[in-house]
Amino acid sequence: MEIQKNILLAPYTSFKIGGEARFFTVVKNIEDLRLGVNFAKQNSLPIFILGKGSNILISDNGFSGLVLKIEIDYLETKLPSEDFVEIVVGAGMILDELIEKMTKKKLWGIENLSYIPGTVGASAVQNAGAFGVEVKDTILWIEVFDINTGKTQKLNNKECYFAYRNSIFKEEPNWVIIKIVFRLKIKKESNYSYNNLENLKNKKDLTSQDVRDKIIEIRKKITPRIEGLGSAGSFFKNPIISKKEFKELKEKFPESPSFMEGERIKIPIAWFIDKFGWKGYFDGEVGIYDKHALMLVNKGKGTCDEVKNLAQKISDDIYKKTGLKLETEVVFV
Repeated sequence: MEIQKNILLAPYTSFKIGGEARFFTVVKNIEDLRLGVNFAKQNSLPIFILGKGSNILISDNGFSGLVLKIEIDYLETKLPSEDFVEIVVGAGMILDELIEKMTKKKLWGIENLSYIPGTVGASAVQNAGAFGVEVKDTILWIEVFDINTGKTQKLNNKECYFAYRNSIFKEEPNWVIIKIVFRLKIKKESNYSYNNLENLKNKKDLTSQDVRDKIIEIRKKITPRIEGLGSAGSFFKNPIISKKEFKELKEKFPESPSFMEGERIKIPIAWFIDKFGWKGYFDGEVGIYDKHALMLVNKGKGTCDEVKNLAQKISDDIYKKTGLKLETEVVFV
């Protein structure tokens, strides 16, 4: 492995923002990972784990330690039963490439996550989700490398404590995901709970590839990367509030949409961002994408501070008018 110095991180992120990493290396296997961790320990350096850089906003000052870019990429297929297939995947594999391979094999379970950027490992950290499906729904277990001990361990699905855009891996920064095992279905089963997918229900001989194609078609219409804009996808989480809070919100905004989330209510915050006039707003190089109110975008020369300042303005405005507190999906580095 090669450890490089003073590497600009902006090109490694979908936001196209970020200063230099003091040290940087690509991790292709677990031995590379051990060597990188040992280098950091010997030089008293903090470590940052980088996947595809699709859900992060890196400081304009960069990162003063060692960036480990995970590119552990392999795929193994097992057939444990007539109904399911187990897929063993390296954490550095691109999620959408995995989904493409699996839909070509006519397997079901992750097709609704098509066209989400990022690696398989990062999708588990974030518990990525779209169109009524979350990545946790198909994960059997995950193997991690512990930076502190240098040992590996396996966590089953429950031990990962998956939640809405969250997992135990956000609380355990010293755990590096190296391998994930998915359980996919052989027989047709998909989620059509979103209105723009309902027309698939009656399609004769529907395949997971059909679902993937439809979702890619939908997502391309609201994806800023098609226009060459930098973005980290949905910048804010949808707030989840109590029934009491929801009742108060509906009194002010009776037309506001909502979804049940267990015993609580999920609020599609993009509706409010649009309602209050932020959609399409730009302040210099950064702004809100005019086709999707949850996406902050960078024309190309935006800075981390500019994005943070705009996000704060939006958060303050939403809170002042609705009482809803916004949390970011994007990780700040």
